[in-house]
Parts: sequence; structure tokens; C-alpha cells
Amino acid sequence: MSLNELSTEELVKELARRKSAEVGDLRRQIDEHKKAIRDLEEKIKGASEASAATRRGRGPAAGSLPAGERADRVLTALEGQAGSNIAEIAAKVGFEGISLKKTLDELVAERKIKRTGKARGTKYELA
Repeated sequence: MSLNELSTEELVKELARRKSAEVGDLRRQIDEHKKAIRDLEEKIKGASEASAATRRGRGPAAGSLPAGERADRVLTALEGQAGSNIAEIAAKVGFEGISLKKTLDELVAERKIKRTGKARGTKYELA
């Protein structure tokens, strides 16, 4: 059936139906775009927070690891080593900065590892 065969009232109803369908499609597209924008903003926010954490010296993984997991990683990294400096340990455990220093200090206090040397010559090994 073509639009020419419809009465005026039917034609008005058909045009209203088509307009409603178009508006519905446009609203769905707008909602999809809004969701995509929110997702991108979350990615940007997450990247900014990770970058800020790295600048503060926590490293990307340190904030998400519980203290026990950090300690386990350090102990595993020191197994079989005669003595490792902080840079060598950081490369093996995947975090650095304040989190690593705090973890090393806690392990020394618990007498699980020992520290020798001073300043840049400081080495850590299993006790």
C-alpha cells in the first residue's frame, strides 16, 4: 500500500509513527554516545590517577597490592641472592618508591631480611 492510497487521517498517523520511530532511534544513539563518553572519561581518569601515583613514587602496582602480597614478592625476589639493592628489587617485584621502602623496613624490623651498607651502597638479603 502506498501513501497515495491512504486517507488524510491515516497519513497523519503514519507520519506521526515514523517521526516517533526516528526520535526513538536518535535518543538511543544519543544514549550510546553518552555511555561511550562516560567510558572514555573513566579511562582518562584512571590513566591520570595511575600517572599521579607513579609521580608520587608508589608505582603502578603498589597501591593495588596488600602489604602481605608486597612482602611476599620482596622475599621471593631475594631468594638465592647474595645481596640486592633497591633498584634490583624494584625491577623484580613490580613496584617501587615509598611502598617498597616501607615494605623493606617492615621486613628488616621483623628480622626476615637484613640490611647491610649505607646510602646507595645499601644491600638487602634474606636473614
